[in-house]
Amino acid sequence: MKIKTITTIITIITLLPLVGLAQFDFNLDIQPNITLVDFYLIWSADTYTPYEYQGRALPSPGSKITVEAIVAAVGDTTNLKYSWFIENIFQSSKSGYGRTSFSFYATQRPNGYQTIKVQVFNEDRSIFDEISIEIPIVQPEVVIHPCQNNSILSDEAAKTSNISSGKNFFFAAKPYFFSINKLTDLTFEWRFAVQEPTISSAYNANVLSLAIQGKNDEKIIENNLWLNVINKNNPLQKAMQTIRVNIQ
Repeated sequence: MKIKTITTIITIITLLPLVGLAQFDFNLDIQPNITLVDFYLIWSADTYTPYEYQGRALPSPGSKITVEAIVAAVGDTTNLKYSWFIENIFQSSKSGYGRTSFSFYATQRPNGYQTIKVQVFNEDRSIFDEISIEIPIVQPEVVIHPCQNNSILSDEAAKTSNISSGKNFFFAAKPYFFSINKLTDLTFEWRFAVQEPTISSAYNANVLSLAIQGKNDEKIIENNLWLNVINKNNPLQKAMQTIRVNIQ
């Protein structure tokens, strides 16, 4: 009986170092060598701008924003994990392995900012970095342009326009930063002086034809032209503009 007991003890002692060594080698295999070279964020807003606009589409309240983490690294980045935060609130459903892109809807008011942060790390956090950005939120805008012969007279926003009595004159409105796919998603409400407003969502509702009749003297008459634009799908997105019209 004593011989059997000694044999059992020796066997256990001999196996323990082998088990520990195998486990150590396995951990080395699953931890790839990664070196972060560069790490930054880019963002875009899904808002409307005129086709000739060369600036950046800015987000307004309720518009969709997409943020993408750009990671340049030496090694395999598939084992990197991304944790996203909005105003320092962790977004668990948008975080995880390979989640380099993150979309959300703007909740801040105009003139405010959405603060987005992302952390990137591996399983044991031997690699860890984080970065944050502030995305400006704006109010949708509309610009009124006087037109002549179906052409806009100036790309600059008009504050005053001179028109002649007895002739047709046109004004074109260009909206910016609404969450729409087409102009018919907007309602245009034009009002000149004390006349009844013209309200429409037709494909050409952003163009107003104005004709002044019955002026017989040379005195210049000053009136205002108002425009109110509302997103039918999100009434909180709206813009107003006014220009002075001098009738000669």
